[in-house]
Amino acid sequence: MPSSIAWRDKKEDEFSQSGSIKTTTKTIQGFTNPIYSGPYGRIAFRLHELNDMTVNPPGKYDPVPAHQCQNTSDLASTLAHRGVLDFKVSISTDLNMIFIGDSIASQLSQAFDATLLEPHYDYSNSVKSHFRHRTYDAHICVTASTPIRGGGVSAYMRNNFMMSYSNMMNHGVCGHGDKKWGLDVVSSLINNQHRHPVNTLQQRYKSDSQSEKERSYSTQRVGSFNAAILKIPALGWIKDIRSVTKERIIEEIDLIGKYFGVDTVIISTLTFSNNVKTLDDWKGIQKVNEMIRQIAKSWAFSPTKDLNSVSWILVQELGNLTNQMIWTNAKNIGYNVTLDFSSHGWDAIYTGFLLDRFEHASAFHWPPSIPMVCAERPNGTNVRDCTRNKISPDGMHWCTATLGPRYSASIACLLGCVYNGEFGYLVGVVETFNIMNRSVRVCEDECNQRFMSLVPVDVEWIDAGATLYSRA
Repeated sequence: MPSSIAWRDKKEDEFSQSGSIKTTTKTIQGFTNPIYSGPYGRIAFRLHELNDMTVNPPGKYDPVPAHQCQNTSDLASTLAHRGVLDFKVSISTDLNMIFIGDSIASQLSQAFDATLLEPHYDYSNSVKSHFRHRTYDAHICVTASTPIRGGGVSAYMRNNFMMSYSNMMNHGVCGHGDKKWGLDVVSSLINNQHRHPVNTLQQRYKSDSQSEKERSYSTQRVGSFNAAILKIPALGWIKDIRSVTKERIIEEIDLIGKYFGVDTVIISTLTFSNNVKTLDDWKGIQKVNEMIRQIAKSWAFSPTKDLNSVSWILVQELGNLTNQMIWTNAKNIGYNVTLDFSSHGWDAIYTGFLLDRFEHASAFHWPPSIPMVCAERPNGTNVRDCTRNKISPDGMHWCTATLGPRYSASIACLLGCVYNGEFGYLVGVVETFNIMNRSVRVCEDECNQRFMSLVPVDVEWIDAGATLYSRA
């Protein structure tokens, strides 16, 4: 597979390549505090063994017990293969990133934060607002994590519906099912003060530990964000999947660019959930995912655009990863499914098994799909529970301890496609755009193939002192 992902062997201080990767000696000089010796290395990441206690577990910051996967069975043997789901991730970046979406986006943003923050960090410093619904559990509305490893900012804004001018308010209200989003929340994130490491020539060639001791910081306003990671709300908040149109997605992208100042938006493809009640719903989700891909592919950069316009739309194939996990689990517990993930549209063939559910026993939740939540296929009728797996706790949310590392690595990889490499500081220069566009799309595709799938990662990347970074 041609590769856009380079990695540095820290032990031998050499730069290596996998497949056709181009290597460079101009990249991150340290991991804890990246120093840039040119347009290289604004975001990098490492893979770690699960028992590495110097790195946070991916589910550490999820405050809702019902969203966590506890007392579950081991992963199916196929999912337990070396390099599939058995690693953790740490990330270093100076980028300012904003995650936007529903409670699932909250879960995933907190898993991402776990890769950026040191184990001793008190996450209550990040949570700016929350609400309580039915239980005493705190559902997060807004977070802002800083200082993160590398000096950037990672933030989250809850949005249960798609952002539009019609549901924009001066003062937002965060609650269960609330449809509005507030300019006051955006302003609070933009004006948030954070500590930023000051890069000096003294630090440029020092080791991580030396740089950490001698590092100086300045306090500065966030000002704007580099990138937004957007999750379109799940079916359930969206009552009719047909209401998700190209025009509404583009309106949301434009609003994010205008008010957060981002030049890059990563959109996650939609996933299966308990709120997919019919196969027509499932077909609708696949149409939306194809729409997202086409918007990204055809997104046109113009130097005459407003300065707050978005230059890059990238796709994170989250739906592909979660579908592969569900299909693999279904096969393992006895459903007649084919695990051929190489053919286009594989997840649209013989999908009736997805609707094999528990009995409808709750007035508040549509029952979950058995292949999605069960480690064993229950017998009989009127099934209301099973031995749970490590994929989803409720048919809606995800076990972040399982898929969080791949999710986070893919975000770091996708951002590197734009911000690392030869053209990383020329975003917005029209003369280089056509060249960069082709390279970015190749890089985007590989990031998705490597991390938004069940293809095992290269074992030598895990706890081998290797720093990984993607570049177009």
